[in-house]
Amino acid sequence: MYEYDLIVVGAGPYGRSIAAHATAAGLHLRLLGRGMVTAVRPYGRDGFEVVTEDGESPRTRTVALALGPTPLTELPTPPSKFPHNGEPHPNRFYASHPALFRRLPTVVRLLLTEGHSSTSTDRVTLLSMPVRRRLSRTPDAPPWVDTRFESAHPGLFFAGLLTAAFFGPAIRSAHGAEFTARRVLKGVHRRLGARRR
Repeated sequence: MYEYDLIVVGAGPYGRSIAAHATAAGLHLRLLGRGMVTAVRPYGRDGFEVVTEDGESPRTRTVALALGPTPLTELPTPPSKFPHNGEPHPNRFYASHPALFRRLPTVVRLLLTEGHSSTSTDRVTLLSMPVRRRLSRTPDAPPWVDTRFESAHPGLFFAGLLTAAFFGPAIRSAHGAEFTARRVLKGVHRRLGARRR
C-alpha cells in the first residue's frame, strides 16, 4: 500500500540532513526538491500521497516538509552575528539550546521570533486547505509542532524556518539541521512503530 516509510520534501540543508539520518537508520526513503512536488495530501487511513510535477503519486507513511522561506524578504541573522557587548545575548544562548527555547512562555518565543512572517501556515501551499487549517489556529501563525517536529496532523513533520517559533534562532539557519534531523527521525520511528502495532 505504501511505497515509502518517509518522503522528505525539500533538498536544502534540513531535507538532506533528515534524509541522511533516515537512510542510515534503514528507512525506505525518497527525497524530493520543493519544485518537484505539486501537492501533499492525506492518503488512506494514516498515510500520504505526494504528487510530483511529472505526474507520479508515490505513497508514504510519513512526510517531512523541510521547506525554506517563500518568499524570503529579509535574511535572518546568523547566530554568530548577534550583537555582543560583553554579556551573552539571549538569542545566542538559545541558538545553542533549541530544546530549551521551546520551554519559554509562548509570548516570549513569539517576541524573539518576531519579524518572520514568512513562517506562516499559509506559505505551505502544497497542503490542502483543510490540512493547513488543522495545523494552526490562525492562518498567519506557523504550524504547531511537538518536541519531535510532528505537526497536529499525525505523520506530517516540519523542519527549518517554519519551526523557528518553537525552537528559536538555531532553526533560522543550517545551524539547526543536525538537531532537527535527530528529533524528526525519533518522531518518524515512533509514528511508524505505532502503525505496525
